Amino acid sequence: MLISIWLVPILMASFVVYFLVSGKMRDQVQSALALSMNKAVYSIDTRLDECVNASRNATYFNVISENYEGYVKTGEKQTLYDQMTIYLAQQYRFNANFETTMVFFTDDPELFYSTYSSGSSYDNVIHFKNNYLKDALYISRNLDSRVKLYKGGNSLYLMRNLLNDRYKPFAMIVMELNKEKIFDALSTVRAYSGGYVFLNGEKISGRSIELPETFILKEVTEGPVIEKSGKDYYVYLTENYNGSFLSYVVKLDSNMLFGEIRTTYYVLLIVLLSLIPLIVTVFVYLRKRVSGPVEKLVLSAKEITAGNYGYHIESSDAGSREFEYLNESFNAMSDELKNQFLKIYLEEIALRDANIKALQSQINPHFLNNTLEIINWEARLNKVYKVSNMIEALSTMLNSTLNRKNVQTISLSEEIEYVDAYLYIIGERMGSRLKIEKNVDESLLKTEVPRLIIQPVIENAVEHGINATTESTISLNIYSDDDFIYIKVTNTGNMSEDDVKKVAELLSDSETEEKHHVNIGIRNVNKRLKLMYGDLSGLKVYNNGDCTESLLTIRKGGERV
Repeated sequence: MLISIWLVPILMASFVVYFLVSGKMRDQVQSALALSMNKAVYSIDTRLDECVNASRNATYFNVISENYEGYVKTGEKQTLYDQMTIYLAQQYRFNANFETTMVFFTDDPELFYSTYSSGSSYDNVIHFKNNYLKDALYISRNLDSRVKLYKGGNSLYLMRNLLNDRYKPFAMIVMELNKEKIFDALSTVRAYSGGYVFLNGEKISGRSIELPETFILKEVTEGPVIEKSGKDYYVYLTENYNGSFLSYVVKLDSNMLFGEIRTTYYVLLIVLLSLIPLIVTVFVYLRKRVSGPVEKLVLSAKEITAGNYGYHIESSDAGSREFEYLNESFNAMSDELKNQFLKIYLEEIALRDANIKALQSQINPHFLNNTLEIINWEARLNKVYKVSNMIEALSTMLNSTLNRKNVQTISLSEEIEYVDAYLYIIGERMGSRLKIEKNVDESLLKTEVPRLIIQPVIENAVEHGINATTESTISLNIYSDDDFIYIKVTNTGNMSEDDVKKVAELLSDSETEEKHHVNIGIRNVNKRLKLMYGDLSGLKVYNNGDCTESLLTIRKGGERV
């Protein structure tokens, strides 16, 4: 029954995976095929756009219109011939997209000029003039400045009117397109084995392939359409290009198209069949060596949970050396729990009495703060303002440590209030030996910064920067750039080499025991900034000239990187 519970679901899941994978791969093949078809058609459209742009140059450059107007005025046919021949050769003869390029003048169609590539000849020009010029001139009457794709026999032509400076047609340019060059991208379609190109339903290019009798070209498709006829697959796409319908039909090589899927089927089937004996072997092994002993441990743990301390597991139920060791450890733990339970019970009675006495001796910080307020008012009533100011500063510092609102960040202005309170108390203690300088960018006062990050740095500067006999200065500068806020604390005097090493160790990632509260403070400031804002933020302490500078860097916006 257990084998069935494990094996049947795995087999069912395997078949589900089999069908899901096959369906997914078919979808991927179709998506890749559609993408391949779209890329091929896009490449063809790009080639056609190049041809259209090349035909526009005949109007934009005004070479043809100016020479023709000169010819009309002077009648110099040789000059017109020379200029037209040179211009057409320069513009179109070496363009791989064209076989021939011809210009026919509307008022005198017998007056025409042409150029052709090395793979073509003048016979192509004469063939077009004798067989399709009349039809082309008729089409050009309603063409205005648009282009038109025209099928003449086995050739594909691009036609457009040439306009003079009065926007009136005076000539027509006809370009025989190099179909192999323009439509060669169709052969890049995935699994291509042959294809056709149709213009308005008439075949204009492609290899000979058999299309199914039921195949019907649609005027415009939203994207590539994949059809199956018997064992053959086809993909086709029809687009509207400048008023003409171009249809692309590709016959696909089924072996190339689905060969990867068939290979995947066989591999997946072999893997699934190989899993069956493996699953059975693993299950038997796990049942004997793992799940059975684990069940014994679980049942024994329930006995301990129920209060049966000292419960033992039989060593014969181990199944392996590892579980034998676990069973012995469990039995030892059970005996230890029994002994500890008795010990803890007795200790709790004594601890309860000790806690009551300790609670009675504790002073509530809020009670201390309220008491300072009462003392402050008493000092003010007696006009002892110096004492009152010091009590207010002490009360401000006490409030900063209480964190009544339980927040991680406060405004920079509030943080400076705590610093001012500390500096006031230190100033009263140090007297004239301490000079304080502050330069704060007021636009930053509403910026949120972590609580209590400046005071520890100031305290470090006071401890190491104040001389017992001479006047010392501590400067606080707060400024910013586009990305960071900088808080610089400067004190007179330099750090010794030992101090530099000690600071480097404090601000490193290594954990060293440090009992001095000032050193602990600057280490915590550095760690908090890096945790909250990333490695680019933090604290640096260094010598600069005859001073020591402590620089706090905080990323704006609180974004951690």
